[in-house]
Amino acid sequence: MQRSSRNRKAVASSAIGVIQRIMQVACTLILMPVLLRALGTVGFGVWGAAASLAWLAPLADFGSGSALVTLVAREIALRRVHEARREIGAALTLSGALALIFLLLIGSVWGARAWGITGTVYLIAVAGLAVNLPLNSANNIWMALQEGYFASAWELVQTIATTGSLLTATLYTRDVRVYVLLVYGGVAASNLGSLAHLLLRHPELRPERLPEHQAAMRDLAGNGVMFFLMGMAGGINYMLDTVLTMQLLGAEAAAQMTVAMRICISAVTMMVAISQPLWPAFTDAAHTADRAWVIHKLKWGTVLLVTITCAGCVVLVGWGGPLLRLWMQADLGIGRGLLIAIAFWVLVQALIRVPHLLMNGLLMVKYQTVAFTLALPMAFVLKFALARELGTVGILWGTSLSLLIIFFPAAAWRIRQWAKHATEELPA
Repeated sequence: MQRSSRNRKAVASSAIGVIQRIMQVACTLILMPVLLRALGTVGFGVWGAAASLAWLAPLADFGSGSALVTLVAREIALRRVHEARREIGAALTLSGALALIFLLLIGSVWGARAWGITGTVYLIAVAGLAVNLPLNSANNIWMALQEGYFASAWELVQTIATTGSLLTATLYTRDVRVYVLLVYGGVAASNLGSLAHLLLRHPELRPERLPEHQAAMRDLAGNGVMFFLMGMAGGINYMLDTVLTMQLLGAEAAAQMTVAMRICISAVTMMVAISQPLWPAFTDAAHTADRAWVIHKLKWGTVLLVTITCAGCVVLVGWGGPLLRLWMQADLGIGRGLLIAIAFWVLVQALIRVPHLLMNGLLMVKYQTVAFTLALPMAFVLKFALARELGTVGILWGTSLSLLIIFFPAAAWRIRQWAKHATEELPA
């Protein structure tokens, strides 16, 4: 693929992805107060918890979706369309099998009739998650083809349609089950449309048979498990921070950490929208011997992401306090020190984001898993030690410092080694 085409597709995917994220935030701001009034505090809480299970989709497929991005991008770059088709067939086979297992378990629980309305809501959510496992493969394939703008466009349609259907439902019913069905039904319809669009646009990638044979499934599953382990090793560094804050510092500090993590995760979500198209682009460039492009985009992609993040952090530190009080309609005691800790947390994520995507594209997953795992003990030692001195602020600093001291130098060293050996065989 020519550099100009690669650059153009990456910019288009980033632009549409950012638009989709902004629309998602806007729809959330409109929807939340309406649903709260319609469902009441209890119903809204049940709906929110059930709807949030949709975010488990990247973990529910045990990493096969992430592996699919790199594997298909690699095969397309090497012009091995037949192999790319086999990887896609393997992904549909594996995710379809997982979906069937989930649905059978749900059916057996449903048959026992031991669930009330609240339990039924969660069963609907898990069933929706299962149905979307194979359908969600389309989004990863679009990304692998460097056509992530199509996936973002379908997600944009889903965001608008689901928001409209939920707002309409408030006129007719207060049944939480209906609202959960609308959420997962909207995701399924969008994913189905995306998959159909993909197979119509790229008939050469339609699987020859399902189920796919075992060799392709082993390849995808093996790489998928490594992506899954890497995600868990990286996520544990911060996923337990609110629980840890509650145990060490109490409920008031945990409330502060809840808001802090909401800001952190929102910032990372926007980083993903901006930078994710670099992942398959790196794979394509590396496998077509365009390493100069790889190094150039690694440097400037990191500079751009850090610069954008710095601008957001200035706003956060300068005006975050009044904005948070306006949003929450309460003063949770989030002062300048905590805002600075959040800003540094986000900056570290921006610093490691593009190197992380390059290493994903080169299938350096095991190396990253080891680096994230080595950062964990330091992170928890720092969290415990700094929490005693600094409170909630110290826990956030523990996460940031462990990544800056362990993961960032490890990633920089490994990428430098790869770049130094122009004839070195790529990881496979």
